[in-house]
Amino acid sequence: IVNQNIDLVIEAQRAKMLCDLMAECNKVFQDTSKQWRELLEAEKTKQIEAPESVAEGLVDYTMALANEQIRSVVQAETIRDETGDRLSRSHQERFKAELSQSMDIFMNVAEAATQTLADIVFSDLRPITAALYTSDWYQDDLLQPVIETLKDYCQDFQDHLDKYLYKRLMQDLLSRFAVSYVDAASGKVKFRKGKATEKLNLELHRATKFFKEHMDGAAVGETLNIVRILISLIDSTPTMIFLEFFSVKKQYPDLPLGLVEDILGKRDDLDKQQLKGILESLRQKSKGDTGSSLAKQRTLFSKLKSYPALGSSAAGGGKGRLFL
Repeated sequence: IVNQNIDLVIEAQRAKMLCDLMAECNKVFQDTSKQWRELLEAEKTKQIEAPESVAEGLVDYTMALANEQIRSVVQAETIRDETGDRLSRSHQERFKAELSQSMDIFMNVAEAATQTLADIVFSDLRPITAALYTSDWYQDDLLQPVIETLKDYCQDFQDHLDKYLYKRLMQDLLSRFAVSYVDAASGKVKFRKGKATEKLNLELHRATKFFKEHMDGAAVGETLNIVRILISLIDSTPTMIFLEFFSVKKQYPDLPLGLVEDILGKRDDLDKQQLKGILESLRQKSKGDTGSSLAKQRTLFSKLKSYPALGSSAAGGGKGRLFL
């Protein structure tokens, strides 16, 4: 419909009307985009909170919506590039700006759709991520059901989702996986010297292997590096913790001190006197950290839900596909 109207206006040689037409179309696109995003949020909430009460197929419908939005982006880009050059210079800029806005509107819905897919996946994984570093985690292989769940979802995503959106979604899933391993330190857990790092290294290796089947290996390694940092903080000797912390801070300025304090406080090899001395040293050295100086250097540590980027105290069945 939009194409037909554009052709009619161009044939009539009414360049200003063409720009006005696209401005009106964008108003409709904005309203439709808002409705789609609200619907996605409502359906996702029902799926997560009461999966037994909803019909199956939300994942499939969400992928279809995302793909349709990407097709709209491509179509808008084609119109912008092919039609814009047929206008006088005085109208080209405005017309192309209107089409670029259309593309942004469509992309916002596509990104909301992939965000919905990631939310659904990690809702299924929540029972396991909540059990990290607990007695169940030490005794059982909790990573296997995580990998199987991810495999099942990711096969669907790879088969049916637009390639560009699939890559974006996989990066989101990888980031959430890494963040979940760090965030879990905030629970009622204990880091057993040796056992925790041995198991973490094994799980990190298996997770790396899985994600490398779907993504660029360098990107996988870079994202999962925050889990390696978690391992190093659990494994560092008391005399090396200070150096380890500030070595990490050079690469990750937003590493929360509260996270480090929490990890150290839950290590079973540090006595109270050692812990007190280490924490005092870290706090003294970290006094110069400010929110403004870190604002431009955000990493995955800023996505942690349980720990603020700055601070000196620890923060404190359904129709899913979790394979247990």
